[in-house]
Formats: sequence, C-alpha cells, structure tokens
Amino acid sequence: MTADTTLHVRIGIPHFFRETNGGSGYGSGRPGQRLARCLALGRCLGSLLGLRRSPTDALLHIGGQRIDHWNNRRSAQQRLDRIEIELHVFTDGEHRLEDALALHAGRIQLHDVQLDNPRHLPLATRNWLIQQEPKADLTLYLEDDLVIADPLFLDKQHWFLNRTGEQLVLTPHRFEPIASGPQARLLVDGPLRPEFIGRFCTPQASAMRGRFDPEGEEISFDITDNPHAGCFVLGPKQVAHLRQQSLPNDGFVSPLETAATLTVLQHFPVLKPAAPHQGFLTVEHGHPSFLSYLQTFPHRP
Repeated sequence: MTADTTLHVRIGIPHFFRETNGGSGYGSGRPGQRLARCLALGRCLGSLLGLRRSPTDALLHIGGQRIDHWNNRRSAQQRLDRIEIELHVFTDGEHRLEDALALHAGRIQLHDVQLDNPRHLPLATRNWLIQQEPKADLTLYLEDDLVIADPLFLDKQHWFLNRTGEQLVLTPHRFEPIASGPQARLLVDGPLRPEFIGRFCTPQASAMRGRFDPEGEEISFDITDNPHAGCFVLGPKQVAHLRQQSLPNDGFVSPLETAATLTVLQHFPVLKPAAPHQGFLTVEHGHPSFLSYLQTFPHRP
C-alpha cells in the first residue's frame, strides 16, 4: 500500500454497563461509577474517530467568507496520507451509556445483540469483526475504556504487519496515569506467572527489531510474557486465516480477556515493545482500576 492510498480501518467495541451494589461482573460498576465510565467511553470513541486522516484540512476563512483547503505535510514517520474509520459498537440494547453514545451519533454504528449471557458480548463482537465483508485493511478490536492518544498508532501497526508479512501481532502497553510521585504512568500488564503463560507461548526477549522512524533508533520487541492489552489489530491475511479456525470462547481468564487476547494468541506470536522502548506503542486505560497496587505492592527499582 502506497502512502496516497486510503487505509480502511474497521473497529469493533463491546460495550456493557450496569450499576450494581457489588460492582462485580462484566461491565458492572458500583453506584457512582456511571460518570467515570461515561467519560472513559466518550474518550475511547473520540480517540478512535480522531485517527481519521486526510491529505488536506479545511480552513474557515472568516474574512473571505469561504472555505480554503490546506495541504497536510507528511512527516517521515507518517506512512499514510488518508485513513478512514468505520466504528461499530456492540451492546445488548439496554445496559449501555446512552449519553456517551449520543455524542457520536452519526459517526458510529450501533449493533444490538441478544445474548443469554452479557459476558459473551466481547465474543460476539470479535466474531462479527472476523466474518465481516469486505475485509478491511486493518481490523481493530478494542475494549470500551481504552484511549489511543498516539496519532501514529495505525501507522505503526500498518508498518509492523507489512514488515512481518502478517505473521505476528503487535499489542500496546496499557497504562494508567499516576497523578503524583516519581513515576508518571503505571503499566498495568506486567509479567504473568510463568506456569500460566507457558501454557500459551514461550516468551522471548528482543525477538524482533525494526526501525519505524527512518531517522530514529531501532525498536526492540519481545514475545511478551503478558499478551493482554484489551485490544488487537489484524491485517486482511490474518483475518482470512482466523475465518478458517475455531475461535475460542473461553480459556484465558474470562470471555472478555479471551476475546481480546486468546483470539490472536492461539494463532500468532504476540509481541509488545521491549522495556527500553515501551513508549513506542501505548494505550491508556481510561477507567483506572490498578493504581491501588502502587500502595500495596513493594517497589523494586
């Protein structure tokens, strides 16, 4: 794909929210969490729609009462001039945050799925993405509280998949911002127990290196000891391969993690940027739930 060709990106997000006193279960929250979850969903959707890109911008010329067109200068790292976003949100038709969804009405497509168990909504979203025609240039599955702030996120995924012939999957580091203290971010998907992750893959440090920025240093990637990131990105050949497979409905923690992680982990090595380059590909966990560990776990420099 050349830089002046449109990249079509199809995105699927499962969304479920129900306030419960216990605050447990898929998509559940304690009373008082509605606003926080609403903000997280709104930021998630806004960040994805913000990845749309065009070779020109429209300028409101107030004095001349006209619209001018300005060219966008492409940086050395920007591989793509035009990106089109096709965003689908899957709900059960009832337990959802209507205010956040309404903000983006007309730019997202809502799908109501009738399921006996709402925990299977992520699996239904994944299945729809894999089977949808025509295949997109990139297929992105994402949990509903992840925020992509990197404008080159899709350029990096496109570069990685092209460089590896769609034989590997690259997932980002999820993080939660830390308000104060010596560290600014908590990376929440640290190493899993060897006896657990060993059932699925053999982690390998510096399994691959590549230079995304022609003028920058090489980036090192690990076959990660925690492949979960709440999302995955696939190329069309990978989607075609998964269509021929029996996709898992459980086996990796819960249906939520199974959809986001085991779907790809069963069929492709899953890599993340290595420790010296962890900032190369990140997503923010927009509804923080891990920060309390900073106070309860010992710190090791």
